[in-house]
Order: sequence, then C-alpha cells, then structure tokens
Amino acid sequence: MTTTKQLNICNLLDLWKNATQPFKTFNEDGSIGFCFIKNSQWPNKIWLKETHSTSILNDISLLLKSGLDNLTFSYFDKDSEKMNLIFDYYGFNQVSYQYGMSLNLKELNPFEIKTPLKFELVTDSDKARLWSNTFKMAFGYQISEETIDKTFEKINYYNIYMHDKISGTVICHKTSTTLGVHSLGIIPTMRGKGLATQIMHKIVNDAIVNDSELVTLQASQMAKSMYEKMGFKTDFLMRNYKLKTT
Repeated sequence: MTTTKQLNICNLLDLWKNATQPFKTFNEDGSIGFCFIKNSQWPNKIWLKETHSTSILNDISLLLKSGLDNLTFSYFDKDSEKMNLIFDYYGFNQVSYQYGMSLNLKELNPFEIKTPLKFELVTDSDKARLWSNTFKMAFGYQISEETIDKTFEKINYYNIYMHDKISGTVICHKTSTTLGVHSLGIIPTMRGKGLATQIMHKIVNDAIVNDSELVTLQASQMAKSMYEKMGFKTDFLMRNYKLKTT
C-alpha cells in the first residue's frame, strides 16, 4: 500500500522533473537523483533513491563540490536525529528543514471562503514575468522567468489577486489523485490579512470538486501550525544539506 509520505515525495519529485526536463538537467540514474537549472535557485536538488551507504554519500559530496548551480541535498526523514548525526559525520551541514504534510480529502467538508480571490493561471510570457517577480517579493529569491516560460504548459503556476491587487503566488501540481501545493507565498504588503489560509481553503475546496483524494505540501516551521488547524498531518521531515564550509 502506498503511504501518504510516498505520495507526497512522488508529487514533489514529479514537479522537479517537469521543471527541469526542458533544460535536460533531470538525472535519476543509479542510487541518487539530481536536477538543476543553470543560473537559477530552484529546484537544484539531490535526493536518495535507496538507503544511504558510504559510497553513495561520497557521490553526493562530489556533486555538492562540483559547483553545479548551488545544489542542495534533500533527505526525507522519518527518524529522530539519527540520520542528522550520520550526515554530520560525513561533512554535511543541515541548512533548513520543512515538514512534509498531507490532508486526506475523503469525507472532508468544504471550507468557508471569506475573502474573494482570483487565481490567474500563467499562460504566457507576461504572466510568467509577473509570477517570477511576485515570487521574489514573497520569498526573497527568484525562480527565473525563463523557467516558468518553458514549463507553464506542464506546471500550473497561479498569480493570486485580492480585490484586483497582485497578492501572491502558488503552484498546484497534480499526480494521479494527489494535489501538491508548492511555492505559496504572500508579498510583504499583503501579509497579516489571513490570505494564505484563504488561498489554501480555496485550493482544498477545488481539489475536492476535481476528485483529488489527498493534498500534500512541504511547510516551514512558521506555517506548520496554520496547516495543522486545517487538519494537515505531518508525514516526514525534509532536511536540506550543504557541505560544511570549515
């Protein structure tokens, strides 16, 4: 039986694959996978395809040293701090982490929508440019316009408006009956209005109508409690590593 953790990770990896395939930089041979986009900060990831070993960790270390556009090694962890200690021993430094979370939609009642929102699907270069600029305002780093321009036919990027004002971004990526929510960000001038919660309520309601069975995401520590209030459960921890600098 496929677990919610596996469905979450499969959705995330499929997003990375769709984002990097036009650049021919998605690689999933052997024991590890990695993908990157030149002159971009996303997705640029390395991940394990099987249980770690000394040789596999050495291969990851070599990739991180290669200078391939700021790669990060992401490990999907269900354990305690055990793996963190192992990676520390091999010279990896944890730089961030996110919570892999999921919401089962079966028998879930739709949320009440209190704020009128407009979700504008990116379908051309102008909307791609707006999405890229809005994302940077929300997150402080950039997903290039070129990346969005080359992938919007396979990835659903949305510019989000409230009262005709651009307010944020989100990606909704569906794999089978799983809807993955990614890159949900609100620009600084529109924060503090409960927008992120209302955006998620609309996404979940639409997912129910469109016969999705599960909504998945990777949440920061700051956003975790918001998702828990909606009923999301934590399935794993996604630990992100770079090489130690000293």
